[in-house]
Amino acid sequence: MSLLVPLLILLPNLLFFQLEPQNMPDKTTRNRFFTGAEFIGRMGVIIVPLFYSLHMQNGLEVLALIVMLLSLGIYYYGWGRYFRNGRPYRLLFTPLMGIPVPLALSPVLYFLSASVILHSGYLLIFSLILGAGHIPASLSDYRRNV
Repeated sequence: MSLLVPLLILLPNLLFFQLEPQNMPDKTTRNRFFTGAEFIGRMGVIIVPLFYSLHMQNGLEVLALIVMLLSLGIYYYGWGRYFRNGRPYRLLFTPLMGIPVPLALSPVLYFLSASVILHSGYLLIFSLILGAGHIPASLSDYRRNV
């Protein structure tokens, strides 16, 4: 079951690689710290869940599952908006329902919540590292492309 944790986040990304964004800006230099943290965090949140099992024994775990599902719903809605509107690059970062960079914030929140139901301190750490890289990098991309 824990295989589903990273798989559910990766599914829209598989479409992204097949259907690249429209109106993509020229290559810009990204902050190396953010890029490195994003890469390390991404690898960790994909690999770590595979070594844990899901636990749904108390209220905190149920609450974490609810937050995971809400985060996943926002993530899928953001990806749906992107694909429905012709894949403009800016929609990868544009706020959604008042949430800034929803395609960066929602997976971080998803994996933070997953660390609770997997009882994984390692996933918590990698989620924080992912957030430290992915969110500022996405905010920077948003500001450059508004």
